[in-house]
Amino acid sequence: MPQIGICVKNLTSGGAEKQAVLLANTLVPEHSVAFIIVNGEKVHEKYLKMLSPEVKVVRFEGSRRTRCKLYHEYVKAEALDIIFSYLTAANYYSMRAARGSATKVVSGIRNSKLPLMKHIADALMNRWGVVASVSNCESGKRHFAKTGFKGEKIECIPNCFDPIEEYKKRPERDFVNVITVGRFVAQKDYYTAIKSVSRASSECKQLRFTIIGYGELEDKLRNWVKEEGIEDITTILINSNQIAQELSNADIYLSTSLFEGLSNSIMEGMNADLPIVATAVGDNDKLVKAEVNGYITSTGDYKSIAKHIVRLVNDSELRQQMGLKSKELLKANFTKELFAQRYNELITKLLG
Repeated sequence: MPQIGICVKNLTSGGAEKQAVLLANTLVPEHSVAFIIVNGEKVHEKYLKMLSPEVKVVRFEGSRRTRCKLYHEYVKAEALDIIFSYLTAANYYSMRAARGSATKVVSGIRNSKLPLMKHIADALMNRWGVVASVSNCESGKRHFAKTGFKGEKIECIPNCFDPIEEYKKRPERDFVNVITVGRFVAQKDYYTAIKSVSRASSECKQLRFTIIGYGELEDKLRNWVKEEGIEDITTILINSNQIAQELSNADIYLSTSLFEGLSNSIMEGMNADLPIVATAVGDNDKLVKAEVNGYITSTGDYKSIAKHIVRLVNDSELRQQMGLKSKELLKANFTKELFAQRYNELITKLLG
């Protein structure tokens, strides 16, 4: 039975960390799987609880140097066949830990673009340190192949979503709730989201807005809401552990990101049977089919986004139809079974 390691730097809230957990759970029926946390002191228990009992959890603590040494000793002692790592730091730690061993390292890239220094680091590891790199989106694979990575070493394996719930029709209500979920960082472009909802609310008095996230731009975000005059219709929830419940109480999912890979947050909106309004970045066009389960717009185009929100707010039947299509697309393309199949095919390829 192949010995598989799955490595993250920290196990804190994030799309990459969640996908790492899902990968461990999908591989463990056929492989011996160790879930490796390089910084074992930064762990959110909710993700640990998501791991299958059959997955072995390995946590390293101490100074950075001590953790690197412990990781190297672990790889040597356990003779892992493959390590799948997630994000730049984990890619680097895994490559170092496997040095001098027969363990193959597969780096993970979870976005369609990277900040310059991370891009350079991952490109160098892709060319000279790892046997392959997994991109979670076709747009990322194309971009990285043109910008310093070896294209033939990039494998595209989309994220999965689990569990996928059965479709539930929304009840009629006196208000329509637009929801967006994501870290409060520049990438998510909350300024455009807030301006879009503000513009739409001038035509739709029944509109409500829910923002869920956390991060460095929280104060700016609150100021933007105030400046746009939508404080009375906006609810801001910080690092909520009730996201699924909030999504079930929403009617439209909004994503205004400037860049993405394959968006976990949009998939959560699809699982909640919501129509999606999203920007044309990353592989959003693989999730959102225009006029089928939502709308795709240019980044920063708050006027078009507002127009689509208004149309959805004023047409409950359209929201229901598009929400159903969201669920159908999720089930057809992003199940854990397809996820496991794609990774198992890669494992077979790498191990010969």
